[in-house]
Amino acid sequence: MTQKKKTTFSLGIVLLAMLLGLLIGVMTAPKLDADYWRQQEAQNTMSLRLNSLMEMVDDYYVDEVDYDSVTDLMMNAILSTLDPHSCYLSPSAFEKESETLNGKFEGIGLLLTSLGDTVYATHAIPGTPAAKAGLRAGDRIMRVDTTLVSGSGMTAELSSVVNLIRGPRHSTVNLTIQRQGSEKLHTFKVKRDMIYTSSVPAHVMLNDKTGYIYISHFGSATATEFHSALLQLLNEKMECLVLDLRDNGGGSLESAIGVCDELLPNNDLIVYTQGAHMPRSNIYATRGGLFETGRLIVLVDEGSASASEIVAGAIQDNDRGTIVGHRTFGKGLVQGQFPLPGGAAVLLTTARYYTPSGRCIQRPYDKGSDEYYKQYISRVIQDYTLADSILDADYDTSQTYLTKKGRKVYGGGGIRPDIKLAYFSDTNLVYYNRLISNRVLEEIAYNQLFEHYDQIIKRYPTIELFLKNYQVDDATWQTILALADKKKIPRHAGCINKYGNDIRNRFKAILASSLYGENAYYQISLQGDIELQNALRKLKIK
Repeated sequence: MTQKKKTTFSLGIVLLAMLLGLLIGVMTAPKLDADYWRQQEAQNTMSLRLNSLMEMVDDYYVDEVDYDSVTDLMMNAILSTLDPHSCYLSPSAFEKESETLNGKFEGIGLLLTSLGDTVYATHAIPGTPAAKAGLRAGDRIMRVDTTLVSGSGMTAELSSVVNLIRGPRHSTVNLTIQRQGSEKLHTFKVKRDMIYTSSVPAHVMLNDKTGYIYISHFGSATATEFHSALLQLLNEKMECLVLDLRDNGGGSLESAIGVCDELLPNNDLIVYTQGAHMPRSNIYATRGGLFETGRLIVLVDEGSASASEIVAGAIQDNDRGTIVGHRTFGKGLVQGQFPLPGGAAVLLTTARYYTPSGRCIQRPYDKGSDEYYKQYISRVIQDYTLADSILDADYDTSQTYLTKKGRKVYGGGGIRPDIKLAYFSDTNLVYYNRLISNRVLEEIAYNQLFEHYDQIIKRYPTIELFLKNYQVDDATWQTILALADKKKIPRHAGCINKYGNDIRNRFKAILASSLYGENAYYQISLQGDIELQNALRKLKIK
């Protein structure tokens, strides 16, 4: 090993050892007793062993070693022995994590998709550089600066195209696009800026009295966005709220608390956290929430985790609303974010959270991460196939807790809904699902936008007119079926007869999303949301 390599890697090992000591030191001040010195000795021994191993690899291993990759693997290996959710984030992964959490990134605000050898613009977010420059849905992106990204035989990864378009704020990117009605290509010079994304992509009225809000994840601005969505729906005379947390994998604990604070009366316990190095901390609702008394339904499923479970657990334990859907993921661990030199970070579990009744709904992970996720998949399959009575027996009744009104709830793995929705199974849906997975509807929609954007937007200048008047005509319907045939999707008369209107509705929603934004998509697609519609029927909401 060269002296430079040895010095560099030795420094890395020392930094790792210092980091481990720092993390422990942040949580509790060291006491100079025998346990403390044994801990220090163990850390020093680990550092020496790791350093000796890497010197051995560098001096004797048969091939050259990528030390960045080795360091990443080593960090993850150490953290994986702790629990399934402590992890190491490389600089690029940490950047993406921060973008999701903060709801912002540097770019131009153009949503893209790729179909075959072509990259399409699907929507230019209003007010962003892309929209101001005149880019629009249906534009075919041919080049990004000098890089060809669309054309015969092209197979560019969409993520690569996105990375080419993104860049530092105030820098510029040149997009060469093809647009129907013009023989020549057009080049747009666009100055990048800060782009803000929403974690509350949909808030609509389902009927005269029932509002709907979908939270996709809990970012740093979620509570503020939720407040704004609530205010708008209340101004539209909402009396009942459906809060959709399906497939919401969590995020910011503070934002989850902020959402609960809009829904729970003053002094209701929302959640408490506690860990070996963190004393119990109770968090209560404060006065002034926008929707503390109206009827509340929370939709959850097996993809609802962490911060979503905090919200569902707080609503359930305080008897504030009805939880509907499927058993949630079961993540009751709180991660702290610890930056590392070079732009990387560690997500380290620092505490467990508990619902107001005292439940920790974290699933067991004592058999390792692989078994942890394997058990989750097995449980989802079990929930899908077994009767409700058998599912009830699957809960750990030794972990029984009481809500504020004395109802029994259970710990040991996820939030069990108050009303369980049956998994919907219909062989007629196979054809419909294949249309979606093969992106048949998207391809027809973006081709229509490419060829007829001006005519469509002239005829339907507002979402209200589009919702009221747009219909999938027979020519478009036959084009959809013909493309499915071309993609070798066998026609299914049962599906076409039973779900033809739902397929048309889905197509209409895709067009609406490109023309008017994501909220427009939900205004249409929710009409065909089988689980949502079943929930409304069970709760007798019309």
